[in-house]
Amino acid sequence: MYVKLRVLTIGVLFFAGQSVMAQKAKRSDTTTKTKEIEEVVLIGGIKLDPAQKVGAYNVVSKANFESTPFSSVDEVLNGRVAGLNFSSASGDPGSSNMITIRGVSSLIGTPNPLYVIDGVVVGKGSDNASMMESWNPLASIDPNAIENVSVLKDASATALYGSRGANGVILITTKKGKYNQKTKFEFSTETGVQDRAFDKMKLMTGDEYLKYGGILMWNSQGGKGIAQTFNTLEEATQYYLDNYIPDDEPIKKSREYTNWSKEVNRVSSVVNTYNFGVSGGGANTSFRIGGSYYQNSPLVKSSGFDRLSINTAIDHKASDKLKFGLNLNYSNIIRNTYFGGRASANPVTSTIMLSPFRSVYKNGVFNQDSWEKDANEMTAGFNPVSILQETGQRSVINSFIGSVNMDYQFIKNFYFNSLFGLQAQFMTERQFGLKGHPVYIGMTEDQGFFGDARTTILDWNWSNTLSYRNIFNGIHNVQAYAGMEYQDHSYNNLYAFSLTMNDPRQYFQFADKVITTNSDLAWRQISYFGRLNYTLDSKYTLSGQIRRDGNSTLGDQKWGNFWSVGTSWNVFNESFAPKAFSSLTLRASYGVLGNIPYADQWGSQYDAYATLGYNSQIGYGGNGGYAGISNPGNSSLEWEQSGHLDIGADFGFFNDRLKFSMDYYDKLTKKAIFYAFPAAETGGPSEFFANVGDIRNRGFEIVIDAVPIQNDNFRWSINANGSYGKSVVEKLNVDRYEFAGGTSDSSNELVALAPGHLLGEYYTWLWAGVAKADDAANNIKAGDGLWYTDGSQTAVTNVKTKAEKAWLGKNAFPTYNVGLTNEFKYKNLTLSFLISGQFDFLVQNGVHSYTIHDGRFPNRNQIAEALYNSWTDAPGAENFNADNPKALLNNPSESRLESSRFLNKGDHIRLKEARLAYSFGEVFKNATGITNFTVYVRGTNLLTYAFDKELNYDPESTSNSWSWVGKGRYWYSSPVIRTMSFGIQIGF
Repeated sequence: MYVKLRVLTIGVLFFAGQSVMAQKAKRSDTTTKTKEIEEVVLIGGIKLDPAQKVGAYNVVSKANFESTPFSSVDEVLNGRVAGLNFSSASGDPGSSNMITIRGVSSLIGTPNPLYVIDGVVVGKGSDNASMMESWNPLASIDPNAIENVSVLKDASATALYGSRGANGVILITTKKGKYNQKTKFEFSTETGVQDRAFDKMKLMTGDEYLKYGGILMWNSQGGKGIAQTFNTLEEATQYYLDNYIPDDEPIKKSREYTNWSKEVNRVSSVVNTYNFGVSGGGANTSFRIGGSYYQNSPLVKSSGFDRLSINTAIDHKASDKLKFGLNLNYSNIIRNTYFGGRASANPVTSTIMLSPFRSVYKNGVFNQDSWEKDANEMTAGFNPVSILQETGQRSVINSFIGSVNMDYQFIKNFYFNSLFGLQAQFMTERQFGLKGHPVYIGMTEDQGFFGDARTTILDWNWSNTLSYRNIFNGIHNVQAYAGMEYQDHSYNNLYAFSLTMNDPRQYFQFADKVITTNSDLAWRQISYFGRLNYTLDSKYTLSGQIRRDGNSTLGDQKWGNFWSVGTSWNVFNESFAPKAFSSLTLRASYGVLGNIPYADQWGSQYDAYATLGYNSQIGYGGNGGYAGISNPGNSSLEWEQSGHLDIGADFGFFNDRLKFSMDYYDKLTKKAIFYAFPAAETGGPSEFFANVGDIRNRGFEIVIDAVPIQNDNFRWSINANGSYGKSVVEKLNVDRYEFAGGTSDSSNELVALAPGHLLGEYYTWLWAGVAKADDAANNIKAGDGLWYTDGSQTAVTNVKTKAEKAWLGKNAFPTYNVGLTNEFKYKNLTLSFLISGQFDFLVQNGVHSYTIHDGRFPNRNQIAEALYNSWTDAPGAENFNADNPKALLNNPSESRLESSRFLNKGDHIRLKEARLAYSFGEVFKNATGITNFTVYVRGTNLLTYAFDKELNYDPESTSNSWSWVGKGRYWYSSPVIRTMSFGIQIGF
């Protein structure tokens, strides 16, 4: 769709990814300051008009996406956009990520923004895998095909995309050809080597493991777990060796310890990208065809990610009044991955638990001993090397994203635009396991398992817009729009599974019994909208929009009315404007948007209705089937409503070589959907969804662009962005809600919700450290783990049940986010780097009970800190000033379980990217006919400085992307990756 913009002329204007050069006029000539620039084609069939400059948005250009080592688009945005916070569930390519823009606005569902690609509404990047630990649908998009990405933030901007834009909108525009351009060819390739970006969890070696075992025995003697006593540490160590290391274990004699991390992980992973494009155009038709191949062999052995992408864009002018456009993106992905989470089947998790005395092979076969001397030890069959070789998950994902649009001027100043967009995903997921690997409950020793899931996801949207655009007397710019949009979303899944496989071949005819199930889900949304924009004399702009959305997932009140209004004042065009400024615009907007937090995640489309489930425990027992209420439903479910205020200013100095953009925002979400709890006497389900809460997000953002030095040979440019923001629960239907539930993705023992507190604020027992001396009055012994009795932190106890939980005043969302980009260009040599930082937040070790267990699991390994920083009076190893308590068999105090002991400050600074490039000059170009030949080296996630010296895991972690509950929780999945790469770009 085409929009004709009338804007101020400034040195360089950046608008929705378009860089437009304009000549600056003299201060006294107000009429010539307004220039008519080239029409800008926007996506979605909804026009971004002149009044849109009242909104808050940021733009990331194509240079940041080309030949990137990242597998998905969202990873590139980290550190480049003010108010945007990123965290990764895994470094395994194709895994889901979490992005929040200006905080979290809902209590359930993914906090991710809405993604729109060439007008196709593709959802929020939420996980939709059936078997894979997670799948990020954005990984199906080739970043090299991207022209620019616009991040819309406030109501005036996000209202363009209706109710689904309440969390912000990320617009992705792919590359196109240009009219009247000779055919151009482009080729680029990059090869990179990857390793861990930040992982300081150093595990105990075999010698350290044995020494710790001796100390554990010494600490536990005399009835503290062991009846007998020892005279020396050597006696205690021998006791451990005799009783906890099996005699038939070869390493017991050879002492050639197993390094499980090296057995599971490659020394380094390799990523390769190859990109090709051809573009051009004549007087009436432009085109671009591109393709890419992305291949990644990640750190974990047997895992892999291969993506083949093809993208096409065609624009055609049938006449001066009728224009057509086509955009098509296809990708084929083959992904090999492994079992995730905290289960023993996760080979990455197993590396931190398995004893270095345990060998990979024994008697020529995999060592599957279960260490049965302790019933709490790992089950037989979970040797991670055999898990990687004899179990696995393989997926093939075919994705199509396409749109067609038409723009027709049927009468002077009247336009009609129609856009149809389609996203189709076809996923085949398979998981298998040979016999001897009891990954699932109910398996036998002599049979394996096999699962096969086939998923089709189809989303399409059709928008039609009628607009009127005219300029009266050269000063009155009026634009009016009216239109409707229809969205249809369907999910079809066929799932077959067997625990009774008798053959390694992956066909169900070799199974005794196969369980099958299917799901067919759908939801729809219809919207009607009207917009009016008015600009007076290129100084004063007023923009208003009203939108009526109807969504099938709601109850009786499926429809909602939403609106936004924005205004801006171009002070620079006033005769009294201060001469110090080279540009100055003030703007403000307010709007009320609707939101349905679960609409983009499959499984909750029918929450408004009571549903029954039958035989829901099949495959997990011998029951013959029964029916029950799966969901009580709530016919009163209605829209969440977010009132969003934004006040901003954009101004520049020195011919805009120094520019500032500042925004203050205040967003209040009312009627937030969360759990309601009926009285137990009703005899019904314990909870259901209802509109019960309010959430407020307040913050401030600033963006600075500067060019301190610019001459014929050298240019230094700076972009800096920073943001401050907090999310607070202002209203809730209960005094406090805790997310207990063990190790599931939907649980988090350390966080809670309550009115007046931060969203997801940490609420847990307060760790008081280790007793340095005996305290007979309180029955405390030196070396005991201590907790504060309450939030006042005035008294301590060594009995956890005598302590009360307390609020910590922090959550997992950084209060401050910063990004700093510098680019130095000297003739043909360019050096650039990006530094990102996040501050004032806490993160948690989700596997703390494994990494340091205070003696609970005597046959499991731990981090080396358990040996060197734990209290003990063992002779020759005394440590009376340690941060960790005295380790005792079975950890009777349960000090290893949840408390503030396992929270860390997440504050950190990261060298996100550095790039050194050389482009051959005009002599080379003239001699070869090659218009561009650039070689470069690049590093991503090169260095990470953590302010908390005890932080030994990546501070940008999250355990899932489909809920804020996992934010900040390190789940010991494949870590965030550091990459060093070399690349070449050629154009002719």
